[in-house]
Amino acid sequence: MIKNLIFDLGGVIVPLNRIACLRAFDEVVGYKDFGEVLNSYRQIGFFEKFENGEISANKFRQIIRINASPIKDGQKRVIKDSQIDYSLNRFLCDIPQDKIETLLFFKGEYRMFLLSNTNPIGMAKVRELFKDKGYKIEELFETLFLSYKMKCGKPGEKIFNDMAKKAKIDPRESLFIDDSPANIETANRLGYHTILFRPKEDDLYQVVTRKLSELEESGI
Repeated sequence: MIKNLIFDLGGVIVPLNRIACLRAFDEVVGYKDFGEVLNSYRQIGFFEKFENGEISANKFRQIIRINASPIKDGQKRVIKDSQIDYSLNRFLCDIPQDKIETLLFFKGEYRMFLLSNTNPIGMAKVRELFKDKGYKIEELFETLFLSYKMKCGKPGEKIFNDMAKKAKIDPRESLFIDDSPANIETANRLGYHTILFRPKEDDLYQVVTRKLSELEESGI
């Protein structure tokens, strides 16, 4: 019997716009090669360290400044923290109302968890996005398992194992929804039931409902 629903954040609940983010880093910050560390599923390099809590937001911004073009319109460029944060958060789009309604629908029947590779700058924006919809994110999830706080990220097994231990959940009683094939592969290997969510094609309510029905029919 499924008792727990575990949702990814970016791509599943919050739509992502990688192109808008890269454009902002180019035009606002002057960092033309940010795309080398920004991936829709899993970040690399110093960005991965940022999302795994190995470097602080201030250190992340410092690295951005080092990589940015020092000259703009013939003058030395001054890059504000707010410009870096704005550019990074262009990756995150408004949350569709149907995603909020889906979370509310399942909240009464299942334990709800969020498992996300994210960072403190992005999470501050995410909280604003939920607030715009009239909710604190903690109202919709029992616990937020965030990579930068847990000091590890998907698709590694450690973040899944730490989540299961802290939440006291059994993977065999849990349905994990993510848009990354690598993350789904790890979850499957650890015994979770899974849904590989396709952001451009799938309706979250429909795919979760369908999967729960299939599992119930199979006696799970």
